[in-house]
Amino acid sequence: MPSFIAYYLQILLLTVAPMLVFGLAVMLCNRLFCLLTGAESGWPLLLFANGVSAPVRETGHLIFAFITFHRIIDYRLLDLGNEEGELGFVEHDYNRKNPVAVFGNFLFALGPSLVGLFVVLAVVLSCFHGMFSPFMAEVSDLTETGAGFADYARATLNFFPALFRDASTGVVAKIFGCILIAAVCLGIYVSWDDLKNATGGMMIYALLAFVFAGLTALFDNRLQRILTGGLRLFAVGVTALYLVVLAFAVFMVAVGAVFYVIRTLFGLDNRRRD
Repeated sequence: MPSFIAYYLQILLLTVAPMLVFGLAVMLCNRLFCLLTGAESGWPLLLFANGVSAPVRETGHLIFAFITFHRIIDYRLLDLGNEEGELGFVEHDYNRKNPVAVFGNFLFALGPSLVGLFVVLAVVLSCFHGMFSPFMAEVSDLTETGAGFADYARATLNFFPALFRDASTGVVAKIFGCILIAAVCLGIYVSWDDLKNATGGMMIYALLAFVFAGLTALFDNRLQRILTGGLRLFAVGVTALYLVVLAFAVFMVAVGAVFYVIRTLFGLDNRRRD
């Protein structure tokens, strides 16, 4: 029984834990960036940070709402004129008696992360050719050795100098890739409000994982090792991608902090009101 519980917890942790932990961290970066830039003089920065990320984010919501039989009431992938400041939204409803639709709330919460990470992966593979696999291998080694936060931060920071030293792709492509990731990074988060609305979906997911663990535990231990190995590879890939995303998100917060100092010192918001 203890070995089965460990196997079950591995399935849960490897499939969703990296996305939830890093997704919530990026959400905090997003909130801090918006707070620092303000809504008036900081509009160009907000547009850069949301003009691409909002459509990517809302596409993630839209896809998983659609495939889990939610009713799409209204949506905007990008709405620059929204009076409430929402640059995009998906308004949806679902049948509370349909377990697939209830489970869909959990996927709805994770959708922006899944789609956003796919976009980042496409950018990394296209613009940073040959660089992601060594970084992912390093993250895997850190995971196996139980490394701390400082080790992951050091590996991530070392990734960027190595990126520009490598000659497999041109400098222009690398700069373009960095700009794209900077523009999309702050939207690749898991919303706390979405998670609160997905409590039933999370319980269904935990039940599905339990049933899956129970069925596969009936077979030889080799099957469990193969499955956990595949899930571990998925978790390492998500972690490596999210480390890159988080590094760019922290950079954007630093840009927001510099702008906050400038707009405070020079009273930029007051000038706009005048």
